[in-house]
Amino acid sequence: MDDPQPPAVPANLPLGVTAVMLPELSFAEQLALCGRLGVTHYVYRPRVIPDDQRDRPFSNWGNHAFDLTPQRLLNEGAELAERVKAAGLIPFGTVHQLNLDSSDEEIALACRGTLAAGASRMRLSPAPVPSDVLFDWPKLKDRLQGRFRDALAIADSVQQDFPAAATLKFTSEIHARQPTPTAGLARHVLEPFDPGRVGAILDLPNLTREGLTMPAVSISVLGPYVDHCHVGGGRRASRAADERGFTGSDAAFTSLRESDLHIPTWLRLIAEHADALGRDIPLVCEDYSPGMTGVERLTRTVGEVRDCFAD
Repeated sequence: MDDPQPPAVPANLPLGVTAVMLPELSFAEQLALCGRLGVTHYVYRPRVIPDDQRDRPFSNWGNHAFDLTPQRLLNEGAELAERVKAAGLIPFGTVHQLNLDSSDEEIALACRGTLAAGASRMRLSPAPVPSDVLFDWPKLKDRLQGRFRDALAIADSVQQDFPAAATLKFTSEIHARQPTPTAGLARHVLEPFDPGRVGAILDLPNLTREGLTMPAVSISVLGPYVDHCHVGGGRRASRAADERGFTGSDAAFTSLRESDLHIPTWLRLIAEHADALGRDIPLVCEDYSPGMTGVERLTRTVGEVRDCFAD
């Protein structure tokens, strides 16, 4: 008897991965793993490994076997894109270690590298804000929108040197500790922009830290600004009490099954939203659960996403 086939993920929710979660693998090993698991959308990690991390064990935000710097992405981008495509994958995006407060020069280099490497998305989010300091929200919103306009002008200028490349789109991640940690705040900032040029990354694990709302509300509020999703599990956990006996909450990465979010409901509604938009919404895996290798985390996440669509 043939082995049962795993449940099929809807065609409009192609699976992807950000290389941040595969620190111990070489580029070739990353592509091979994606091929084995049916992951089609590859997101590059162009970052400078800190000097104090280079001799330490591989970790998501520290040392990586595939040492891809922003300059190397630009210099070797065409070759990397060909290798991604030869492996049957799509060079989908980049997650540089920069934000809207980065310099014009840093943003320009990232744009050039992204286009050189054949990717059409580049993450560009607001910088984090302190959790215990008040600020002028209208003033900050105006500044963020101004920086998006600056970045679009930079991208349009850079694009002239890559006439065959797809038009570059910026994606702003809905992320804890940033001024746009919810769907509503993200929409508020992105509203003036063409959703074909600036979109949102609906980050499911981060929604367990801040912005925990019903899936129908988050997805409906973002509307056409949903570009793709980061898929991983997260759970809130109580912190130790302070000297007055008050607790708060932290968050921990988990499997999709253990997440505070009911992932099958989220993915079903995201698929319906993709249908309504008439385009794909890639599910880019991001699982940073401790005590596991990147291979183990990606294998588990892909399997759990498929299980969400089991009959």
